[in-house]
Order: sequence, then C-alpha cells, then structure tokens
Amino acid sequence: MCYAGPLGTRNRGACREGMRTCGTDGTWGACEGEVLPAVERCDAADDENCDGFQCIVWAAGFEQNGSCWTSAIASDAEGNVFVSAAFSGTITFAEQSFSSASEASDVLVLKLSPAGVPLWAKKFGDFGVDDVTDLAIDSKGNPVLVGESPQGGVDFGGGPLPEGPFIVRLGASGEHLWSKGLGGRGTLTGIAIDSSDDIIVTGRFTLPIDLGEGPIAPDGEDLLVAKLDGATGRVSGPDHWVRTFNGSSAYEAATAVAVDSSKNIFFLGWSNETINFGTDNAPVRVDGTRFVVKLTPAGKSVWARALNGAGSGSAQPTGIAVDLSSRPVIVGSFSQKMQVGEHTVTGGAGTDSNVFVLQLEATGMPRWLRGFGEAASDQHAFGVTRDRSGNLVVVGTAEGEIDFGRGPLKAQGIQNAFVAKFTPDAELVWNHLTENTGEDTLRVVATSPEGETLIAGTTTAPDADFGTGPLPGTSDGDRARLFIAKLGR
Repeated sequence: MCYAGPLGTRNRGACREGMRTCGTDGTWGACEGEVLPAVERCDAADDENCDGFQCIVWAAGFEQNGSCWTSAIASDAEGNVFVSAAFSGTITFAEQSFSSASEASDVLVLKLSPAGVPLWAKKFGDFGVDDVTDLAIDSKGNPVLVGESPQGGVDFGGGPLPEGPFIVRLGASGEHLWSKGLGGRGTLTGIAIDSSDDIIVTGRFTLPIDLGEGPIAPDGEDLLVAKLDGATGRVSGPDHWVRTFNGSSAYEAATAVAVDSSKNIFFLGWSNETINFGTDNAPVRVDGTRFVVKLTPAGKSVWARALNGAGSGSAQPTGIAVDLSSRPVIVGSFSQKMQVGEHTVTGGAGTDSNVFVLQLEATGMPRWLRGFGEAASDQHAFGVTRDRSGNLVVVGTAEGEIDFGRGPLKAQGIQNAFVAKFTPDAELVWNHLTENTGEDTLRVVATSPEGETLIAGTTTAPDADFGTGPLPGTSDGDRARLFIAKLGR
C-alpha cells in the first residue's frame, strides 16, 4: 500500500491509499488508486481535504474581555488572511494580549496564514475613539486601511494623526509605510485597490479635510471619492484625484466601493434629495435616497442608478462587488417591496427586513434581482464578493427562517449568520446558516486564491461552534466575541 498525503488524512474523508507494484526492472511503479487531499467544497459531502469536517476548513476564536466589531477581511495572493476590527477591553491573539487605551475603541489588524495560524497582530489607538471601517490588500501583500479618529492622536508608526478620517498603508509584516490624517470631521467608509495598486476611498465629511493638496470645504455634509497613489498616498498628478459631490440637500455620503479589472470605480451612497454626479452640461442625476454610481478611472461619471423601495417600501444597499464581466453586484436589505427597472421583489407587509441581491450590467441596466427571507422576522445581507470563477458569495444575518432556494434554514439562536454562494446567473451553489445560540453577526467576506470562502464576525454564544468544535474564550451572552473562519469553495 502507498500514500503520500499529510499525516492523519490516509483513508479519511475522500482520501484513499493506493497500491503500487514492483516492476520487472526491480523498481516500484506508480501509486495506483491513490486519492490525495483537495480543496474543500461546500456543495458536496465528500470531505475533499480529508480533515474530518464538512465545508468548514478552520475556525479561530480568541480569549476576549470586552466587545469587538469586524470591518473587513481580505486575502493576499499567497492566501494569507487579514482582518480589521475595532475593540474595547482586552483580546488575546496567539500569545499576545492587547488592551484598549480606555473604554473607547481601538484599531486591531490581524494576519493569519492560509491554515489559520496567527502570524502577527497590531493594535493602534489612544484614549479616544479610534475606528477602522475597511481594509484592502495590494499586490505586494500590504494592508491598507481606512477609518476615523474623532479626537485625533492615533499613531500608526509615523506620528500622531490629526482628528478626523485616516488612511494607513502597512507592510506585509505590519510595519508602518505611510499614514495620512485628513483632519476635519467625517469618516472614510470604503476602500478598494485597482490593478495598478492605486487606492480608491469613499466617505463623507462635514468640516474641511485635506488629502495633501489643500483644504476641501463641504457644503453641509458631502460625499467624497478619492484616488491616491498607493506608494505615496498622494493625490497629485493626472492619475490621482479627489471628487466631492453635493446635491440640493445638506446630506450625502458614499458607503462602499469596488473596482473592476479595467480600473472603473463603482460606489454606493445615499442622499436625502436629488444629486448630480455629472456636470451642468452633462448631468448624471439620481432622484432617490440610495444609489450606485460608476466612474471612469479618471473619476468621470458614467452612470448613476437609484436603489430605492417601491411604494411605501424601503431599501438599504450595504455591499458591492464587481464580477468578471465588470457587472456590479449589490446586496442589502429591503422592506415590503423593491423595484429596479422591470425587476421587483416583495417582502412582508410590515417593517421587517428581507435580503436582496441585485446584479446590474456594466451599462447600469438591471440584469437580475432576487429577494430572500420571511415576513415575520428580520434578515439582512451585508457583504458580497466573487471568487476566481465569477461565483458570488453573500453574507449576512437571519432571524427565524431564510430560504435561498433549497429549503428553509432555521435560526437556532436569537440571530444566526448565513453564507450563500450563487453562480453569475443567480443560481444557488450552496448555503449555510450557523447554529449557535445567542447572536451571530457576519458582515464581511472574501475569497482565497483557491476560491475558498473567508469570513469574520462576532458571536455572543457561550460555546460558539462553527463546525470544528467549540472555540476558545467565553462570552457572557451580551458582549460580541470575534471569530474568523475559512469555508470550502
């Protein structure tokens, strides 16, 4: 008998030992019939990676005293996993413990190996509130994060930053490369990195900010989109720019952003009245509270589309990704009824929220719209990404039951977290709902280079188990505890 797989996988799951025979020349032949571990799949029950678990690859929990809020998860080209979060109290990562400077929140950035082994952790913060809202990884494996420090003073390694929004680029080992504080008041809520490693950020501001080319004054609360040089953080030169938009009202914001392979930019936002993303001679107007906008790499508006409820209904888009054909995919929640073009989804009659998943063509025309959930409870989609094959992965939370097309999934706790994978044509590939008691929250998702699903969230369950056994640490049933997990593709 013969087997060349890792220790502990022989004849486990889909793995099988083989047989080889001695040839006439006295040498061993090939190991016939051998099956070695493969990338785990969640659409089959074969345990392809031969670890004894189905769908789940690994899950990590942490000793924690206090609360945590995840804001992003991402992978580099080697499959290493990065997570950003804000926390208060104490948290232990491997053998390293961190404490927030006060009862206010501090910034936490974690890096794990593809196998879920902790590599490093960095904590940043002073005695005020410091919050990280999003994170992305450039082609060199460097994490870039955005957030807000309302009182100022947070130091990422280049000296204390002024109050207001910030952008920080760390090295692959967590060292400081550059950091930029914008001053003023506001927050950066989204970040994306294009194929040239330029950085696109979105947000809002209510007092003058400065990205390095002089103060920019808002007209009330304005929406911000900026493209920075990834190497320096500067916005000078023809390829980098800052655009602000203000409508006929005093309140606008951009909330999430994604880029396609041609460096076109897609972002979500809201305004309480009409807003023009073009010029007086070439208007690109949106009449409605929620919207998605497409910009060229140079920051010129291409199109904008309202994303609102129909009738007395409402819609709240929260996550955006772009597929392999440059078509944006948007997820969020809606109540009662939502209509985009000729596509309509209907939920319950009250104020309970249901999940929507919407895909637009690259031209902005609707391609398909799907709604999920039940009338008597709340369901929310928060994050979406695509894998290397163009499939779409959506994450969120559900109370009661939710059915993505293969029968209802019933929440076991107050609120459980779901992961649902769809083809580019909205056909369900697989779905999963956590089974913990208490409250699971899942807002962020990414995929590995192999197409595996990466998630990070929080749970209040005392003995949280995501399929590999109870995680370390305890919860008092009230404070949210961090978890990170890898699922199959």
